[in-house]
Amino acid sequence: MNLPNYIAKIEGHGELNLDMANNTARLSVHEGERLFEGMIVGRRYDETYWITPRICGVCPIAHNLSCLAAVENAFGVTLSPAARSLRRILLAAQNIQSHVLHLYFLALPEYLGADGGIEIAGKHPVHFKAAIALREFSDTVARVVGGRAVHPITPTVGGFHKTPSHDQLRELLQAAQATRPHAEHSFHLAEGIEFPSLAHQTEYFATFSDDPHEYPHEGSSRIVSTKGVNEPIDKYTAVIKEIVKDYSTAKFGEHDGRGFMVGALARMKLVPERLLSPARAMYERVHERFAAPNPYLNNLAQAIEINHFLAVIEKEVASLLENGTDDTLTPFTVRAGTGVGAVEAPRGTLYYELSFDENGIVTHSNIITPTVQNLTNIEDDANAIMQTIAKNSSEEEKRNLIEALIRAYDPCLSCSTH
Repeated sequence: MNLPNYIAKIEGHGELNLDMANNTARLSVHEGERLFEGMIVGRRYDETYWITPRICGVCPIAHNLSCLAAVENAFGVTLSPAARSLRRILLAAQNIQSHVLHLYFLALPEYLGADGGIEIAGKHPVHFKAAIALREFSDTVARVVGGRAVHPITPTVGGFHKTPSHDQLRELLQAAQATRPHAEHSFHLAEGIEFPSLAHQTEYFATFSDDPHEYPHEGSSRIVSTKGVNEPIDKYTAVIKEIVKDYSTAKFGEHDGRGFMVGALARMKLVPERLLSPARAMYERVHERFAAPNPYLNNLAQAIEINHFLAVIEKEVASLLENGTDDTLTPFTVRAGTGVGAVEAPRGTLYYELSFDENGIVTHSNIITPTVQNLTNIEDDANAIMQTIAKNSSEEEKRNLIEALIRAYDPCLSCSTH
């Protein structure tokens, strides 16, 4: 009996198959389908954003907020400035949570001579201390704003069931300022790593809000790419096609018949000038490395984003301290219609589409996760490795390079089979 050769240190079960004779690679996702899209059909609108975060224990806040955005867009809900700030804070905490977990415990240990997070604690206690401090901080933000660190309970249609007190916000701002050295440490750690050099041309996608100065994050209204795509988010199915492959339980995303990339590196390729200080200075320090289309540098981009999203939290908390929080929910009328919502999750753009009848019951749902969008590009990059930088390498060397590539994308294979 041949057992699957699962890829280590990623979320979910995926197998890498190498054809040494033809120098080709194939990525097979082996996660069972969980059918969340069908699960919420027939449910009330106010049940959807409690159910769908269970798709992922790593990025439930992103699922909660993207689903909420779809509901609110269907019902024509406009959030107050205070509620918008709280959503930004919550999603920024989610991105820090996930980036820290991925960098310190999954992606970077192999570059540091360690097998995983436990060995990092023993061999590199300074790195481990930074990881724990960042994780504790982001968990605290998620708990204070979202009600708990995993699967938030305070966000609802039109705002929040409960908002933080002035004292809680002041403590968050102080904690954010105290966390800066650990975020900076993450950048310097990633900056010092010599990642494999792969130059494989691709198209980079992200979604943007209506604010022309805001880094891709929350409140998305348009889909933009490095090759000129600029469409409203409700046209997402015209931009992204999901392809079924007989060797995978996850669909593969394509644009115009080709792979593309979403996530930290894509966001940074599109608008690095919108990074907040000190992340902007960090990008400028290493921007020549980002000139090449090297997917391994997603790790470095995530380290820079940790600093950016920490700055987002500081900025938005300071604004709330100055202007106050508003716990009044925006009034709305339940109506028949369709709404599309999107947020920039840690791994890239997360799309939700929900249709409702006149009673607010879901009649149709569709979700496209970041990992689905990245899968074609991951496989294309793996084949590029086989045919270029590792063409004359051993099978073990090829496998190690490609597994490091897959980890650089930070895939969530459980999300991909939602």
